[in-house]
This record gives sequence, structure tokens and C-alpha cells, in this order.
Amino acid sequence: MSSPSDSQISSGAPAGNRYGWVIVVLTLLMQTVSSGLGFYNMSVYINRLSVDLATSLADISFAVSLFFVIGGIAGLYVADLLRIWSVRKVVIVGALVSGVSVGLVGFADNLWQIYGLFSLFGIGNAGISIVISTTLLTRWFPGPERSMALAIASTGLSLGGFLITPISAYSFNALGFDVTMYGLGVFLIVTVVPIALFLRFPDDDSGALQSADALQQQSEKIATDLAAALRSRFYVLLALAYVLIMASQVGGIAHLYSRVELLGDFTMAAMAVQALSIASIGGRFFGGWLVGRVSIRWFALGNVLLQSVGLLLIAFATNGVMGVVAAAVFGLSVGNLLMTLPLWLAERFSVEIYPQVFARANAISVLGVAVGPFCFGWIFDAFESYMFAYLAALITSLVAFVVVWLASTDPKMPEAG
Repeated sequence: MSSPSDSQISSGAPAGNRYGWVIVVLTLLMQTVSSGLGFYNMSVYINRLSVDLATSLADISFAVSLFFVIGGIAGLYVADLLRIWSVRKVVIVGALVSGVSVGLVGFADNLWQIYGLFSLFGIGNAGISIVISTTLLTRWFPGPERSMALAIASTGLSLGGFLITPISAYSFNALGFDVTMYGLGVFLIVTVVPIALFLRFPDDDSGALQSADALQQQSEKIATDLAAALRSRFYVLLALAYVLIMASQVGGIAHLYSRVELLGDFTMAAMAVQALSIASIGGRFFGGWLVGRVSIRWFALGNVLLQSVGLLLIAFATNGVMGVVAAAVFGLSVGNLLMTLPLWLAERFSVEIYPQVFARANAISVLGVAVGPFCFGWIFDAFESYMFAYLAALITSLVAFVVVWLASTDPKMPEAG
């Protein structure tokens, strides 16, 4: 009888790993909800809140920035909580905080209330989104199946935009903003809480107990390895690159609905968000297959370049149809770039320090996530045109390409896809 591999022993993943694929489906569903309400829907929130509160896009975009910044900081604590709380408890608390804050947004009547509720939403979303999902998947899939597992599960990031955002947009027009937001909050809770009940790490049921000395030694090793990881050239440059990548990407997505609506109408704008989501799904499945066959270095560089092309096309779109097509090109890179960061870090660093390493990289990249939507809104208010905003994002994305290239020249970086 063959024995399990060392990677399986260290990760706790069972040899057959059937439940690992259940985790893939569960995290896919959870990310569909969290990304739909907390990522793609931001473009719709910005559009409606700026009208309902009679305020500028820059002021409303600041609420989105708060969501991402505070959510990124909260992600650091989520990574630490996973060492002392069960993953079920973390996700349930995150779902409750997120759902209540989303539901109350519809009843807010001034900017300060919006800022406070979006901040709470960011805190809750940290407990149901990518830090949780990628940590689960890197534990369940220590081997070559990891890239495909991440690709399938992260499809939920795009399904959220495909399914939830168009329904939200139509509901806002048909039922009103307050009723729709209340409904979205309830929807978040009743979908994510049941999912949480089935989430666990592969070693949760092992029954193994460690002595106090063993736990102390493990903690010291984790601290040493984490410090070395955070000082590495690869990590520093990759984190910086993702600040620039996410500033371009999230700014472009957050204002895509408004950009295309100005070129056509709200129907074309909703189609653009759907086109981006569909392209992201297709691109991610192809990327999950491709990243196992090419160097992750070239995979990352190719997707940053593709993102730049998409931003260029959106900048110069002159009608709604062109906007939809440009959004689809842009979307081909979105899912793969979101997948590349956790995959690259999981290949480079051990599963023991992965939650802390990824949470910190994610928190750093949130600087770009926060600045992007705000800068798009500011440039639009200043020039009364989205063309200049998307051109600024294009330049930022090209700078990111150079930084990723520099990160990939680290001699200790893994070359295998």
C-alpha cells in the first residue's frame, strides 16, 4: 500500500481529497456572492448614490476606497483569527457583519453614514472573501491540482458580476435603491451562512494534539519564515506591482458601468459588466489550464499586458457596443491577475505562512484598490471625460508590467507553472 506524500502529510490533505473538491464548489459559491456585492456592484452603487445624494463621483468613490482599505487591513486579522477560530466561525461572523451593513446602506441619507457602512462592509467582507478561500484551497491542494482548483473556485469572482450585478441594476430601477439594498443584505446572509457550516481545513478532524513545546517551536519557525518572506526581493516587488495592477483594474471596473452608460444607456452598461464577467470566466478557465504548462512569470506578464490593451480600448470607445467589446477584452485578464497573486505566493512560500503572507500582500495591494476608484472619479470630475481616467490607468498598468518583470528576475523565484 502506497504512503501519502510529504506534502499531503504536511498539509493534512487526504490522499483521495474528495472533500477538497467540495471545498472548491463551496468557495466558488461564496466568492460569487462576496465579489458580486463587494466588487462588481461597486460601479452600480457609485452611480446610484451619486444621484440619490446629489454628490460628486469623487465623494462617493471615497466610500468604495474605504471599503477596500479597511477590508484589506481586516484581512490581516482574519489570517491571524484562522489560527485560533474555526473557519466556520470566521465566515459566519463575516457574513453577518457584511449582510447587515449592506442592508442599511439603502437607508443612509448622508455621506458620513455611507462611509461608516461601507467601512463595516469591508470588515465583514474580509471574512468571506479571497483570504479565506485561497487559504482553504492551498491547504486542501498541496500538489499540481492547486492551480486548477484555484481557477475553478475563483470563477466565482466573475460569476458575481455576471449574475448579481445585472440583477442589482435592474432591481434598483424597478424597486428602488433602499428596497434592493435591504434585499441584497438578506441574500448575503442566507446564502453564505449555510455555506460556512460545511467549511473546514483538511486537518480539522485529524485528532492530533501537539504539546506546548511543539506549538512554541512551530510558532517560532513560522515567525522566522514569515520575516524572511516579507524581506525578500520577490515579495516586495510583487506586492508593489499589485498596488499598480489593482489601481488600474479596480478603478476601471468600478467606473465601467458609468463609462458605458454615458456611451449608451443603463442596458448597455449592464451588458458591459456582464461581458467583462463572462470574459473573465473564460479567461480564468483557460488560465488555469495554461499556468500549469508555462512559466508563471510569462503568464503574469502576458495578463498585465492584456489588461493594458483592454484599458486602451475602453478609453477610446465611442459608443455602447464598442464599450461592451472593450470590457470583454479587459475582462480576459481580470480573473487571471486575481488568481496569479495567491498562486504565485503559494508556490513560493509554505502553507504554514501562506495566510499571513497573502493577507499582507493583499493589504498592500488594497492601496491601489482604494486609490484607483477615487482617482477615476477625481479625473472625471476635473476633465468631464472618462477617456483621460482610463489613459491614466493604462500608464499605471504598463509601469506594473515593468515591476512584475523585475520581481520575476529573483533567482529564488519558482519557474515551474
